[in-house]
Amino acid sequence: MVYKNILVGYDGSEASRKAVEKATKIAKIFGAKLILVTVIPSPVPLVGELLVPSTAKSTEAVETAKRELEKMARELSEIHEINVEYQVLQGDPAEELTRYAEEKGCDLIVVGRRGAGKLERLLLGSVSEKVIRLAKKADVLVVETRKL
Repeated sequence: MVYKNILVGYDGSEASRKAVEKATKIAKIFGAKLILVTVIPSPVPLVGELLVPSTAKSTEAVETAKRELEKMARELSEIHEINVEYQVLQGDPAEELTRYAEEKGCDLIVVGRRGAGKLERLLLGSVSEKVIRLAKKADVLVVETRKL
């Protein structure tokens, strides 16, 4: 299969940096467009209360993410001579990544796996596992970061 549009989830973690590295290599091999996406998570309920970030903090998080992605996109484009786009979304990370991938006609989604423990997976779920379940029109590549 030849990939034409590759979406990669980026959240600043080591796992997502490795996913960007892998996605960049694949994009270069296939001459594909690389789409960097950061999803700012929605507030989560905690002990019966809703933690709602202030509008200013939410806007600040989006603007910070846009600046970081813009810089990364420019560097990847110049260094690897590939077409790179970026987008910052808000909501559930797995749902937004898969929705945006479908909207943009992506044929590959690349995400990193942090290697969360059982308790963390139980409480928060795994974004990579949810992306695998939700992706209907794209292959999913999960980049492992921990040594086995």
